[in-house]
Amino acid sequence: MSGPHGAASEHHDAGFLTVSNLLSLSRIPLGVGFLVTNDPKVLAMIVLAGALSDLLDGVIARISGTVSEIGVLLDPFCDKIFVLLGVVSFLPSGRLDWAGFVILILRDVFTGGSYLVTRLVGRDIHPRSRMGGKVTTFFQLLTLLALINWPAYVPILILAVGVSSVYAIIDYGVFLTRQEQLARYAGARLAGASH
Repeated sequence: MSGPHGAASEHHDAGFLTVSNLLSLSRIPLGVGFLVTNDPKVLAMIVLAGALSDLLDGVIARISGTVSEIGVLLDPFCDKIFVLLGVVSFLPSGRLDWAGFVILILRDVFTGGSYLVTRLVGRDIHPRSRMGGKVTTFFQLLTLLALINWPAYVPILILAVGVSSVYAIIDYGVFLTRQEQLARYAGARLAGASH
């Protein structure tokens, strides 16, 4: 059951080193793999392994009853690091220009920045997985595969990432606004009840 602070009350302390959290964390060394190899087959395997870990971590957490606040934060953080390392690795080769780079990380910069700002101003707003974000991540991973094997498809996939990113940013902005309104309403009710 959700409390006044959002999703926090839906999660229990399952500990940090759960299978699902380890799957999320595996995307960081996988992302580093983009920086240490140029082998197309290895790079494609890295993308597929990252996608598989992203697919399984949440499923395993729910099935095993180990959904936790740290896991909810860790999953999108590891997604962003994985994609960032992958995208950065294609800049020196010229397969990706700076405009494409900015489009590919635009959603991640916005959502990560928004989360940090809400925490810095003292708001306890918990991120939730949103469909726009899932679609954007899907197109980001497809773009990484295209950069490796099918460069002719990169422009159209970058466009798809751009469109889905705009949708995800608007959707996330609306979500944050609603969370802020709910937090203010809950605060006003608590203040009213204490008088």
